[in-house]
Amino acid sequence: MRKYFLLVCILILTNSCGSYLHSQQKKDIYQVIVSTFIENRNSQANINPKENVLIVGANDSDSEKDSYKIVMSFVNPKLLSGFEYSKVYMIDGYRLIIDESAAKSNILKSSFKEAKYEDLNLASQPIEYDSIYWLITFNSKNEITSISPQRKSKEIKDLLLNKGVKFSKDYED
Repeated sequence: MRKYFLLVCILILTNSCGSYLHSQQKKDIYQVIVSTFIENRNSQANINPKENVLIVGANDSDSEKDSYKIVMSFVNPKLLSGFEYSKVYMIDGYRLIIDESAAKSNILKSSFKEAKYEDLNLASQPIEYDSIYWLITFNSKNEITSISPQRKSKEIKDLLLNKGVKFSKDYED
């Protein structure tokens, strides 16, 4: 009887450790991708962390069931007006805000270190602007299925592969 009890305890412990590791892996993938985005942008032009904020959002993907996409971009707070967020986070010395108007953005919140809240909607009126962004789509296994912008997808894929991020077997270059 004691052996069965021990066996059940080991199975429960193994299962809970597996669940914890899976959730940790899921959290860390967002940190790795956002850090890689920051590194890549700084290799092209130095992005001043005092003058810019990183915006990240997640939404359902239009292409597949159970897939989702995240998008990230730097923006100067002087251009933000009416942006929906409730917390400010930090990553690699940059302020990060999560777009709460995007349906799946809650999956990102536990991945980043929370910082002191500040109002970053500093524009007096809405301003349209183009920014450099990454849009990454995931399947239900947390594997990348596509990358935008298309013209930079090969470069972005290589950067993320070097960081150990997993790609779907259905991913097409």
